[in-house]
Order: sequence, then C-alpha cells, then structure tokens
Amino acid sequence: MAELPHGVDTTTHPICLGLEGDAPYADPGDQFGVTSEQRYHLRQRFPLLPYLEQQGWKPTAYSEKDEVCGLCPLHRDSRPSFYVNRRKNVFYCQGCGQGGDVIRLVELLHGLGFQAALAMLSGLEQDSGNRLWSDACDFYRQQLSRNLEAQCYLRSRGIEDPEIVEEMGIGWAPGGCLRAYLQDLGYSRAQMISSGFVDAQGRDRLWRAVTFPIAETASMYGRHTNPADGRHRFLARPKGGLYGWARARDCQTVIVVEGLFDLASLWQAGFGNAVALLGSHFNERQRAQLCDGRERTVYLCLDADENGSGERAARLWRRRLEQRGLRLLRVELPEGFDPNRFFTAGAGAAEFSRCLEEAQR
Repeated sequence: MAELPHGVDTTTHPICLGLEGDAPYADPGDQFGVTSEQRYHLRQRFPLLPYLEQQGWKPTAYSEKDEVCGLCPLHRDSRPSFYVNRRKNVFYCQGCGQGGDVIRLVELLHGLGFQAALAMLSGLEQDSGNRLWSDACDFYRQQLSRNLEAQCYLRSRGIEDPEIVEEMGIGWAPGGCLRAYLQDLGYSRAQMISSGFVDAQGRDRLWRAVTFPIAETASMYGRHTNPADGRHRFLARPKGGLYGWARARDCQTVIVVEGLFDLASLWQAGFGNAVALLGSHFNERQRAQLCDGRERTVYLCLDADENGSGERAARLWRRRLEQRGLRLLRVELPEGFDPNRFFTAGAGAAEFSRCLEEAQR
C-alpha cells in the first residue's frame, strides 16, 4: 500500500489534540454532562477505524505515525483527504474541515444527535459481540469433532451421548487458532480482545479446554484437560440464571448441581429437571427463578468435598431459600464425590434415584 502523502498530522492538529482535553469545536456531548475523560473512554470502547471499515471505508495509504488516509465519507472527494489517527481514534478531513472522534463521525454520517449516535454505536457493539460469540462457539464445536484427545477426555468424564453434546454446544479450544479464524471472518483485534476470547497478546484465553457456551450472557466455560493448566475458566461475564432453567421451570421437582459436567451427567441419565448453579452460590436471578411462586421441591446436590464446603453451602442455601417458601432437600453423595464422578464411578439412574429418596427421609 502507498505511503501516506503529505497532509495534516492528526497527532498535532488542534481539532484532534483538543479531543484529549477540551474540544475546540462545540462538543455535542457537553450538554449531557460528558467530561473529556469520559469521552476518551468512549473512544476506546468504540474504535474508529474498525467502525469505518464496517461502513465500507478503505484506507489508501499508511504512515509510521499511526495515521491512515482515504477518501472522505462525509463529502464527494476526488483525492484522499480524510485522515485517521489509529492510536487516538480521531479523524480530520482537509477537504470539508470536519474532525472529531467516532461519535462525532456517526453524528455527521447519519444526521444524529449525541445520544442517538451513542445508542447506535452501543447497538452495533452488542450485535457484533453476539455474532463474535456465536462464531467462536461454532469454531469450538468444529474443533471437538476433529480432536481425538478432547473426545477421549469427554468419554473419561462419562459424557458420550451425542444429543447431550449437541444440545449443550460442547466444544474444544485447541489454542493458537481462534484469532486467525475470527480475523478471516472480518473481526478486528480490538473486537476479539473486547469479547474476552483473546488476550492482549492475541492468545486464546480458553486454550486446550473443553468448552460449554452460556448463551444467556454470551459467556463461555472452559475446563482444561491438563490439571497443570488449572481447572476452570470463565469469560469475564455475569453467570446469569440457572443453566438449563428452560428445561426445568415447569417441573414440580428441580435438582440443583454446581457444574456443567454434573449437569451433563444428569441429563444423560434422564434427569431433565436438573439445573446448574455454575458455582456453589445462588445469585439473585437464580433465587428469583426458583422462588417464582410455584410449589416446588428443590434437591440441593452440591459437591461432597472432603473439606466440607459443599455441605456448608447446602446448609446455608437451605436456610435462605426455605424462608422464600421452597421445600429444600439435601442430596448426600459419598464423600469426595460430585454428581459427575458419581456416574463415572459406575452408578446409574437407579442409584441416583435412591439418593433422592434418601433425601426425603
């Protein structure tokens, strides 16, 4: 690509310098109480160059000063006069004299006010984030079908029913491949990092892990197959409600477990009324789901850890949830067992049903 021709330096131009502090033009955000520091953070949240490229704008030249230039999208331009500073996320056009950040550009392109421009960018960010999450899920599912090690690991955890694997969207993150895959789909580095799937060095955060998508919050759980790499890994998202609640919400009895392998084991054994906490503690949304006014019996089947943490958590939540009108029963498994290990050790549906019966006594 050609070198940037002689033109405006967006690192020193007053319009672009002003955006680091008090903007020299009438900033439409000022009337809404947006400070220069807040505006700066908004620019980092909505990078300018990826937005321009999404609109079909193409740079014609680059320079070593973090600048690119191309035809101006704001007026009929016969030669490149539109300059973008990639580091500061600002633009200036020599031809029409307009300059600013991505919010200002959206205002000018679409004839919007400040709040409407910000809402449009937020909507695009959310849509893009959801698409990227969905594409990453597809990639991981494809990798599971191609990786014998991941398939063997699932079998070692007792998960063999292809319908359960498909329903839960289980996949495999090999590490080192996701960034190139997403880049080929047109996602920018900034979008990948913002999604949480890729770190600042471009590495897959869920490397060498069996993956479970969490659709409610566009999150992902990863379980490393090598204990040396750690055990659990989540994207930085809220955990949302009870995983599997759509299956269990109309049931008179609900079985609550901690993890997704536990849940997969119960679903595979025919206990479709099981849900997962994604941990050992209920959040407010999960409590509201269980305490929705319906008469319901809830079996708490938390891990029987040797340190007694599962038992303590079960006692705590039994007291708290019983105050909300639920009938809670604690399911006791052999010491050191969770539901997944219970089934992989050879137990079946009949043995687990007996544990449920014991909880009623």
